[in-house]
Amino acid sequence: MKKHIFFFAFLLLLNLSASAQYTVLHNFNDTLGAIPDGTLTKLGNKLFGMTFTGGAHKDGCVFSINTDGTNYKDLLDFNDTNGSEPISSLTIIGTKLFGMTTEGGVNNEGRIFSIDTNGNNYKDIQDLNYNSGWGPSSSLLLIGSNLYGVTSGGAANYSGAIFTIDTNGTGYRTIYSFPVYSRVPSFGSLLYSNHKFYGMLKSGGSSNGSVYSIDTDGNNYKELFIFNDTNGKWPYGSLAISGQKLYGMTFYGGLHDSGCVFSIDTNGANYKDLLNFNGPNGSVPFGDLLILGNTLVGKAGRGGANGFGCIFSIDTDGTDYNDLFDFGGSNGAFPNSGPLLFSADKLYGMTQAGGTDGPGVIFSFTELTLGINTPQTTKGLINLYPNPSNGIFTIQSSAVSGKSSVEIYNVLGEQVYSTFLNLAEGEDFQINLSSQPNGVYLYRVSNEAGSLLGEGKLMIQK
Repeated sequence: MKKHIFFFAFLLLLNLSASAQYTVLHNFNDTLGAIPDGTLTKLGNKLFGMTFTGGAHKDGCVFSINTDGTNYKDLLDFNDTNGSEPISSLTIIGTKLFGMTTEGGVNNEGRIFSIDTNGNNYKDIQDLNYNSGWGPSSSLLLIGSNLYGVTSGGAANYSGAIFTIDTNGTGYRTIYSFPVYSRVPSFGSLLYSNHKFYGMLKSGGSSNGSVYSIDTDGNNYKELFIFNDTNGKWPYGSLAISGQKLYGMTFYGGLHDSGCVFSIDTNGANYKDLLNFNGPNGSVPFGDLLILGNTLVGKAGRGGANGFGCIFSIDTDGTDYNDLFDFGGSNGAFPNSGPLLFSADKLYGMTQAGGTDGPGVIFSFTELTLGINTPQTTKGLINLYPNPSNGIFTIQSSAVSGKSSVEIYNVLGEQVYSTFLNLAEGEDFQINLSSQPNGVYLYRVSNEAGSLLGEGKLMIQK
């Protein structure tokens, strides 16, 4: 009975009236960054991201901005020596940001770097080179104390590689070199699930691209599916997972050669073309899909009502397509790569063009029909971050101590995690949900007396 009451409360959080609100939080102006790449990363009330160009030296920058659009700050200007043309998203570990540039550095073939969230203590973690792999094409994925990423060229077969490096900057090694026929990347990050990586090649096995899996130690590489143009061509972005299903998008191909949304089992069976873009409903989709319950949310880089791209949703079975928002003009144009960031009651994202000055915007978007209106905590005593994450979350107590319980529930109301912990004021405690599939979950933290200390939604996005 208690489970059903609790699940009903969860459904109340999801069942909200139909309305939407789009807000431009920031207009890029070249001087402080232009053409943002990747997705935004959130810590507390701040968003962090990178621009591919612009900044003091026109080589891109790292920036932060409050979630309400105030206090934009250029944290780091790349200058070729310290890297150039950063790509994809930043990875937050504690108070440090980790990222990569496609060019610049000692060998002018890209660099892995870290910087404090306040802009101090920039550090060269690794200069990439032809032998180890050059031109990174993904965000960094944290598993334990190791970071994993993908390069677009170089390494043993000259076709790029999967690599790992410790967060302290030591132990860089290539764990797999892609076959000679491959052309990496799909400009997407690795997906981690059950001790395997899943990814996509822009071309591999054929000129149309493929989906692959590989063990995290670099063994058992397998092409799960090869695209044939009719069912998609040139996959773009990262895969998303729910249960035993992978979801992704192709840049071209499909019935109208404008790209498609697809699903496939993790073993490579049951490929399904869920949606064919045709221009009016979007075309050439960019980046990753976001899974919210049984709904996929993504961005088309072109098409839509104005021709400048759109935000769309579709059920995981391929039904109920909705054009949620059409870009154009001062609202921004051509949404960039990377998934939308889900946090609290909003989606956050960026465009590569448009806005007041032309080189893109940062925006927030609330679409209540998606059921993403999310209170964080009711008591303000518990902070959970980063959110979304790859399954590793940190709980911090701000004004409470003593024995507490942590409970995590999925959208079916089933408890998937519980533990007891002793929290001291300001102390951190890490919970590991990496074995759970992507999606939205509800957390509750209570003290020994049963009083609620905090509750809210968390999202796993690997």
